Amino acid sequence: MIVPALCLVAPLHSAEFEYRLAAWWKPELKSIDQRLAVIAKEMQGLPRMPDMDARGTHGFHSDFTFDSESNWIRFDWPEPREIDAVALIPARLTTRSGDTSNYGLPHRLRIEAGLPERAEPAILVEALDTRLATRRGEPLFIGLPPTRVLWLRFIPIDLPTLPGKSVRFFSAAEALVFAGDDNIAPLGKLSANFSIDAETGWNLGYLTDGQSPLGPPEMPGTPANLGWHADIAFSTTTTTWAEVDLKTLRSIDSVRLIAAKGDSPVKGPGFGFPVRFQIETSNSHEGDDSWKKVWKSGAHPFPNPGYNAVTLSFPEVSARRVRLLIQEQHQPDLLTIPRVLLSEIEVLDGKTNHALGMPVRTPDAVTSRPHDATRVWSTAGLTDGHSSTGRIMPLRPWIAQLAKRFDLENEQRELLAQRTQILSHTRAAALATAFLALAAVIISLILWQIRIRLIARRQIQALRLRIAGDLHDEVGSNLATISLLAEIDSGSAFDISRLARESSLSLREIIDFTLIPKRVRKPLPERLREIADVMLRGITWDFIESGSLELDLEKRRSLVFFFKEALHNIIRHAVASHVELRLETGDRSAMLSVSDNGIGLPVNADSADCLRTLKQRAEALGGRLDVRSSAGGGTHLELTFPIPTRRTP
Repeated sequence: MIVPALCLVAPLHSAEFEYRLAAWWKPELKSIDQRLAVIAKEMQGLPRMPDMDARGTHGFHSDFTFDSESNWIRFDWPEPREIDAVALIPARLTTRSGDTSNYGLPHRLRIEAGLPERAEPAILVEALDTRLATRRGEPLFIGLPPTRVLWLRFIPIDLPTLPGKSVRFFSAAEALVFAGDDNIAPLGKLSANFSIDAETGWNLGYLTDGQSPLGPPEMPGTPANLGWHADIAFSTTTTTWAEVDLKTLRSIDSVRLIAAKGDSPVKGPGFGFPVRFQIETSNSHEGDDSWKKVWKSGAHPFPNPGYNAVTLSFPEVSARRVRLLIQEQHQPDLLTIPRVLLSEIEVLDGKTNHALGMPVRTPDAVTSRPHDATRVWSTAGLTDGHSSTGRIMPLRPWIAQLAKRFDLENEQRELLAQRTQILSHTRAAALATAFLALAAVIISLILWQIRIRLIARRQIQALRLRIAGDLHDEVGSNLATISLLAEIDSGSAFDISRLARESSLSLREIIDFTLIPKRVRKPLPERLREIADVMLRGITWDFIESGSLELDLEKRRSLVFFFKEALHNIIRHAVASHVELRLETGDRSAMLSVSDNGIGLPVNADSADCLRTLKQRAEALGGRLDVRSSAGGGTHLELTFPIPTRRTP
């Protein structure tokens, strides 16, 4: 019985059963799953955080202070500018102890603005929770209603402290102020209460240099063409170039170079970016060497931007061809061969890239180099619209979508935690219920066994009492009579013999009904005739039978003992010479009558012991006993009792 009960616990380990049970118990589970499905679908079209630090410059670093709000930064524009969003890209500090992705980013941030129509600063927005606990360097993007401003001030309200210290500081890799899709932060005058500009990599101006740990704005993918890999050079001063043919005369004002992303400690982000170079333009067709220099890196080595885009601006010119002339190549150490690696060149007129898809010419002897089984280096990759790791996209949507992914991931994480909690609580409740049910079953089985034993004990006790009663009623009186007849002189051998036969018959009946309940027995009328033949020796009797009577063992026993008790009373008290016995059976009831021609019953016969036993037997049969008697006129006993309804086959 316990093994089947234990099997009830097995379905609780089914994920489908567990989910249905949890959804029934907590209907909000379905809403959570629906929202999770929507989030997963939304995130499919969003860019992802890069898997490594793009390096380049660190960004801005304030002084170390005990408060937060004194570490502000400010942008001023000479004329009012309409803005609709701001963003901060957290700085990433790499040390021996690991990476700190949100170095110096505040828990809360307030942005104030100077409006043309009012003298007092206006609070544009206050970010009350930047979620530093779950942020991995994702940009903080804040959309604003279109607002004309003269200046903006970023004021950290709640800055973190360094482990084991109480001082606070404000740091950011990049600050962006958007007017539509344009980042106008580089056009403003940048100031701060204090900036640690003497430390390598830290400078207030780095807040708007376009370099951050995030790298170029891109939708991650696996482009087949990684970009340009120039011929191997044996000297850093080996000159090389890459020329983009715009096919027609174009107005241009800048060139954007995107470095390559190395995939080894030596060939890290920015590996192969030129050290000294210049931008030249030409209005003529290929073959004409009349080049005009529009931008030059200068006397000092150009700072390696890491895996970042570098925009080189110059006064607007008209050009048909644009050339990147490299005068000094990158060599990070003496054990590494100098080389040039670039993933993309963009020739821009404002935000329009005229170089996209245009042919590129270089002096290289090898124009295509395999990188691995699926990717190659080729000059065609310089203008294919892809960096080393993805498709290049506009800056604002990229920043906004990275921030949106971060918000969705936080919501997803919270919903998954709620879902896990609901399923966990459901599992615990279901297991508790199952084990309580199992315990109830076990307790019920134990109580059932105890009840069975108590019933059996009561049945045994009742059986003992019944046997004792039967022995007392049937055998005891006979033995007492035998003893009395043996003591008096008038006791005849016939009477003693008759009583002995009756006692033997009674013992046989008691044993037969009590100890052998399943024994095949004679038909009831035949059994009654046999009893009458034994007990009514010396008395004439008639037995009249009509119908067929079949009773269960208990009713048969009660009827037999009633019959014997009635005959016994006739023998002992009636002084009768003739007895008439009648057994009639109907559909629903039966009647047994015993009549004698004896002396009749005494006046107080209703309470006599001779009738008490007969009435008990009648009650056991669920029947009614009628007694008619008169002095000298004999006695008539009539027992009517119900019998089970016969069923038609």
